[in-house]
Amino acid sequence: MTAASLSLCDVEVRWSGRAILAVEEMQIRRGEFVGVIGTNGAGKTTLLKVCCGLIRPNRGTARLNGHDLAELSAWRRADLRRHVGYIPQSAEYNAELPFTLREVVAMGRTSVKGLLGRLSKDDYEMVDNWIEKLGLSQRRTQTFRSLSGGEQQKALIARAMAQEAEILVLDEPCSNLDFNWKHQITEIIEQLHRQTKVTVVMVSHETSQLPPGCGRVILLHEGEILADGDIAQVLDSEVLERAYHCRIEMLKIAGRRYTVSKNPA
Repeated sequence: MTAASLSLCDVEVRWSGRAILAVEEMQIRRGEFVGVIGTNGAGKTTLLKVCCGLIRPNRGTARLNGHDLAELSAWRRADLRRHVGYIPQSAEYNAELPFTLREVVAMGRTSVKGLLGRLSKDDYEMVDNWIEKLGLSQRRTQTFRSLSGGEQQKALIARAMAQEAEILVLDEPCSNLDFNWKHQITEIIEQLHRQTKVTVVMVSHETSQLPPGCGRVILLHEGEILADGDIAQVLDSEVLERAYHCRIEMLKIAGRRYTVSKNPA
């Protein structure tokens, strides 16, 4: 059986005296595409940050590629995190920094080389290769802040892939994008998963943004895992109604699942 890339055991994260995340057990195996959904404040972002080693739980064990993150030195933890391409919510990334698109993507190679390591010709070839693969060649000299929201997300994905990440962790990559860009970004993520076998963990507010390649969904509710299983099993009206406290109808169109509220106006 394939080993787990990410695993949590008896994890609890507390904030201001209350538990905002409480996970008894969770394993994400190499090569999986896992969607994470839930209401606002359900603990989705906290879950991702615990998995990446960005938040240390008050209790329990978080393992990345078999290593207990709490037992590692700060340097070793940072070294291990190089295998994780973490793409935060747009609000967490400072788009005002005066870097070009190419410089942002090159940061992925810098994380491999270290801050004092100089990038080689091969490094820049990899950077330019991912810029081209994601259709950004004509934007490579533009400042990151001058790009559209969708182009910025593409650039951050290119940065993670240039880093040679084994795990892509995406926190609502389609937030604040129009429907065309949402479709493009999720198509790119699914294609990368299919072609490179990278493990994908993706938070989404909209079930329709989970592509057909997403085989498993974790539903969080008040910091706990309410459901975890096959996408058809979790994206079920009765299951979702327990978390969202409203009547829901599920519609499947072109391989995607859409939620429609049935509450009276």
